[in-house]
Amino acid sequence: MISFSLLGPVRAWRDGAELLLGSPQQRTTLAVLLLREGLLTTMDELVDAIWPEDPPVAAVATVRTYLSRLRRLLPVDCGVRIDWIGGGYVLTAPAGSLDVAVFRRHTSRAAAAMDRDDHRDAITHLRAAVALHRGTPLAGAAGGYVEGQRARLTELCRGAALDLVALTVETGGYAEAIADLRAMVAEDPLRERCHALLMTALYRGGRQADALAHYHRVRRTLADELGVEPTPELQALHRRILLGAG
Repeated sequence: MISFSLLGPVRAWRDGAELLLGSPQQRTTLAVLLLREGLLTTMDELVDAIWPEDPPVAAVATVRTYLSRLRRLLPVDCGVRIDWIGGGYVLTAPAGSLDVAVFRRHTSRAAAAMDRDDHRDAITHLRAAVALHRGTPLAGAAGGYVEGQRARLTELCRGAALDLVALTVETGGYAEAIADLRAMVAEDPLRERCHALLMTALYRGGRQADALAHYHRVRRTLADELGVEPTPELQALHRRILLGAG
């Protein structure tokens, strides 16, 4: 059994034992190959990912050393191959071994469940997806390519968490949703969807005054930070809560 985690620090396990993946550059090499999910990665792409500016003279030789070490660390008998094919490298790994792929499978199944109005199944899959997020994605790796992928994966994880809490509100789990949303708005105070969900959860949980007070805090934050008013959608939600129709 082999498994890889990229939705947090770059890590790998074999038969339950964590593998020592080496230097940040070697971890970056592995992360790039894993994120390509079976697609070819050229040597130039690997060099650019590890050293976005001013690569060392021995960059190609150094990357080959990283690849050689990774092959020894992840031998074929555990189901992982790093092959040179047609001008680049391809990493193949057992199905279900990469957390990013498992995350995508759960979010896809959650979306399908929502299409058929099966909220319980959607919540089950979203919880499984959110549980895979174990900190800053790709921690321990570095470089321009990694930074871009880190931002992408972070946004995907936040989106899944928001979808989950939205369903929690929809199904009446107000106390749980309020606790989660408090943490979300503290982390990202300018994300208005979080504020809208928190106001909704507060109102439906019998806390109309708290929902209205939160709106006024959001309005002040937006004015101070961006010099703008809340979106028309958030203003409309405020009016509905004010009228007791939220």
